[in-house]
Amino acid sequence: MANPAAAEDALAALDVLSEELKQAFRHWEESAGAWSDERVDELARRAFALQRAGNAPYRRYCRRLGVECDQVGGWREVPAVPTAAFREISLVVGDPGDAALEFRTSGTSRGESRRGRHRVRDPELYRSSLEASFFRFVLHRATGDVAAPLPIGDTATRLPIGSFVPSFADAPHSSLSWMADAVIGRFGAPSSRFLTAPDGVHWQDAKRFAATAASGEEAVGLFGTTLAFDEWTRRLEAAGFGVELPAGSFVMDTGGSKGLKTSAREDLLERIQRCLGVPPDAVVNEFGMTELLSQRYGSPAALVGPPWLRSRALDPVTLEELPDGEVGVLAHFDLANAWSVCSVLTEDLGAVEDGVVRWVGRAQGSPPRGCSLATEELLRSQEAGRADP
Repeated sequence: MANPAAAEDALAALDVLSEELKQAFRHWEESAGAWSDERVDELARRAFALQRAGNAPYRRYCRRLGVECDQVGGWREVPAVPTAAFREISLVVGDPGDAALEFRTSGTSRGESRRGRHRVRDPELYRSSLEASFFRFVLHRATGDVAAPLPIGDTATRLPIGSFVPSFADAPHSSLSWMADAVIGRFGAPSSRFLTAPDGVHWQDAKRFAATAASGEEAVGLFGTTLAFDEWTRRLEAAGFGVELPAGSFVMDTGGSKGLKTSAREDLLERIQRCLGVPPDAVVNEFGMTELLSQRYGSPAALVGPPWLRSRALDPVTLEELPDGEVGVLAHFDLANAWSVCSVLTEDLGAVEDGVVRWVGRAQGSPPRGCSLATEELLRSQEAGRADP
């Protein structure tokens, strides 16, 4: 049986690690060398040991794989949990009922009960990762000022933001909506607004937001799914609407351009420039997922992220790491996931080169064999270990 004292010790130690990570996330650009490979590996070993001690399903899975803490030398060696497992098991350190938030995946083809669930015990750890990354990869990319970042608490970074993503009040289990709330709360000026309601997108409100912004001199931000921008710009073009948003304005489209081919995305970027006057280099694609609390930014062909988010491309059958540039199944290691599982195996296909991810798409049909076997192994360990958590 699990040792209750050991579990309590893991919770206390994770509180300490979590606070350390928050400070490191918030000040990562100010501390040269703080995110060396050796430092990330050291944090990975600490997080893994605590997750193995306090996350019973993950501990059973690691036992079944024969992975002990002293066998993990760094982030690459931490056992990855397939995203499919989040539909079956509560993967959180401590009591799942103590989680402050429960994010759910959006896919509903399997029914509500089959949606993946990521329970988040410390939302402030998510916030600290999000704010630092958004500030660096979205605001600075839009303005071109990446050489001398402003302090993360500087109020001068606030600007009007319009969101096509619903508020968290309207979508209380959406990690993307939580992100939208957090971005507007931290970086949004008082005139920021959600351009949606429970009944859908308010296209005319969005048009008025753009027209008002274009009549002034203050840069603005627009935040939404790739498909929302695709639909909106088609509507604007059909109506003959075209404005020039002020210099420094940006568009952030979320997701890996799901549903859009590369050529269609290029067409979308052209429509955004024609309708809103925002150049392609100020359109930032955000790539995130419910199971991870950090994101990558850029374009589907070149997604960059903070140094505490590391990625690998794996052989679809053996799950062995592939050489730089080769396409395989993407696996991510995220220290912001300290309270659940840091290492996550996806069903996305892509390549990694010098730490930059090129997203290719979702695996078609059945999950890659390596992902399926990993999921089966985890479920077997769960069933076999019910009497011995």
